[in-house]
Amino acid sequence: MEIHLMTVSNEKMVSEVHRAIVFQGGGSLGAYEAGAYKDINEELSQYLKKGGRGNEPIFHIVSGTSIGAINAAILVSYVKENKTWEGSGDRLIEFWEYLSTQSWVDHIPHFTNYWDSMRRLDKQVASGESARRYFSTKEFIFNGVPKVFAPKRPVVDNRFFDPLNTWYIYDNKPLKESLERFAKFPISTSFENGEPRLLLVAVDIQEATPVVFDSYEKEDGTRKTGYGRYGITNSVVSDNDAQNDEEFEHVIRYEDGIKSDFVLASCSVPVNFDYARLNVENNTSSLVTQSSYRDTTNTDKRPDSPPNGSSTSLRFFWDGGLLANTPLRQTVLAHIHYWLRVRKVQEDIPRLRFGIINLHPIKQEYIPSDYDGVIDRKNDIIYHDRTEFDENVAVLMSDLATLAKSLMTLAKESGVDREAIQKLLNKKTRGVFFSTGKQGKYDDLLRSIVDVDFVARLERRNDNHTISNKTFDFSETTIRQLIQDGYEETKKQMKGILMGTIEKPR
Repeated sequence: MEIHLMTVSNEKMVSEVHRAIVFQGGGSLGAYEAGAYKDINEELSQYLKKGGRGNEPIFHIVSGTSIGAINAAILVSYVKENKTWEGSGDRLIEFWEYLSTQSWVDHIPHFTNYWDSMRRLDKQVASGESARRYFSTKEFIFNGVPKVFAPKRPVVDNRFFDPLNTWYIYDNKPLKESLERFAKFPISTSFENGEPRLLLVAVDIQEATPVVFDSYEKEDGTRKTGYGRYGITNSVVSDNDAQNDEEFEHVIRYEDGIKSDFVLASCSVPVNFDYARLNVENNTSSLVTQSSYRDTTNTDKRPDSPPNGSSTSLRFFWDGGLLANTPLRQTVLAHIHYWLRVRKVQEDIPRLRFGIINLHPIKQEYIPSDYDGVIDRKNDIIYHDRTEFDENVAVLMSDLATLAKSLMTLAKESGVDREAIQKLLNKKTRGVFFSTGKQGKYDDLLRSIVDVDFVARLERRNDNHTISNKTFDFSETTIRQLIQDGYEETKKQMKGILMGTIEKPR
């Protein structure tokens, strides 16, 4: 079976429901996402074909943070290049099998059996499988993983002269090379061609704000990411130009599409990796930069020439998981911006249905009693899916918009003056819009609400052998098991999702 991309030639072909899949960050747990996605792709493909909707994209939006950004980039690149979703799951699994490596523990005959024999004498001893994972990750932390990361020279503490304060950093160049082997960069897609939208999230260190890279064009026909303060740029020479020359304080331009450097910026885990550096156009003269980090030689990282009155400098980025490990909110905002400002629809933004693969279990039946177990549980709580509040807010806002529109209809039918209603709609909001950081009108508010009518959360189960450094376990045995677990656990959950709610009547 082959699901082809749908080319959109007019607004009537725009589906009223768009599906989005969100990939979390989680290091080697990304292999679980590969297995989960393979089943999701198979199940949705069959479901759509049975319903006579085989021409629809499996997903309209693919979002990702950290290792999820890598999975998302590989999928969108594959679909764009092959013009089909068929085989995309196998491609992602192929990538993870390529990344995996054997650890020295895997070469020791009967290691797990020997360790389990000690456990039979003392139940506090870890299981043999836990020990295999534990010592595998210890090896990878010290020696690196050939196709993922390599240790760099440690940075000695010259501030406090404390040898225990040495900074151990890894080089992610092997990961970049592996990524570029499986995805074709730059990645640019378009709605007109029926191609999925790629959204990746990183964090600007100095601004402490999520930065979203988008494979779709903006309203001016360019591909760019803007963040920071919003207002009139230095290039404005008169008040007449102001309306057309408002821009964000920081702009990253990528006319040809998302680059591999942007994906790596989303994966730059603090402390473990050095800062990701990207050239950014600055539209204010007050911006403070660190000249010691300026790069005037690497032309591969230079964006298109900034407009007059702007300057370009390096800015520094960390893993998007710090602020948005499950980027549902960023996906909703990007969806609203595209349909209002790029497609310029006046109402009825396509509804969103989400699939989220939660790599970090929310619930755990037992209380950890050892140091490694405590760290493991802490990490799961920090990085697990926390988007239920965002989902509920989106639903409530949609309900309020429906109520407001119903009341306006009732008022018109009851003879209320239309000019009075319009006067009310033209009033300024107290809050500001996320897309511009400025106040708008009540009319704008009603038009900028999207209905998130369903979120399917697929949960990874923590097995009894879990360890705190599980995100570093790229051993062949673990990667194969994660792929299998992702596929099988998702298959069980998808049955209820498809039968119950993911495709509500239109």
